[in-house]
Amino acid sequence: MATRTVVIAVDGSERADAALSWYFEHIHEEINGVVLAHCPKEPNLGAYYGGAFSGPIPIDTWKQVVEEHKASVKKLQEKYQAACQGKLEKVKWVVKVRRDSAGEEIIKVAEEEKADMIVMGSRGLGTIRRTILGSVSDYVLHHSKVPVIVYTTH
Repeated sequence: MATRTVVIAVDGSERADAALSWYFEHIHEEINGVVLAHCPKEPNLGAYYGGAFSGPIPIDTWKQVVEEHKASVKKLQEKYQAACQGKLEKVKWVVKVRRDSAGEEIIKVAEEEKADMIVMGSRGLGTIRRTILGSVSDYVLHHSKVPVIVYTTH
């Protein structure tokens, strides 16, 4: 039985991969329960439909976008399952479609799973960009009720 639940935010980026590796190298114990949380962005129809709204979106285009989105989420899950193979007997996956912001969804996953800790990578935004655009890791740091480890490389 797991004594500690750790939520690890993953998105396919090098920084998320590095944070996951760091977790396994420095923190993981067999008694830990691990929840990999992925908050995929909603599909961008503009990329498939020329970018400008010119009327109703054809159903075939919408179906194609949805299927490609599902395939990319499945591919990401398979990537992380392979990365965890041998490290975990069973990985509990939580995949949330981003309705709000990724930060809000990560906090929700941590609360739902009664997490004891959150581990995530940082995109490494500069001070000005982070101030203007916001930062998922900043949001999680300021709103989490449990300790947060933000892995970053310089």
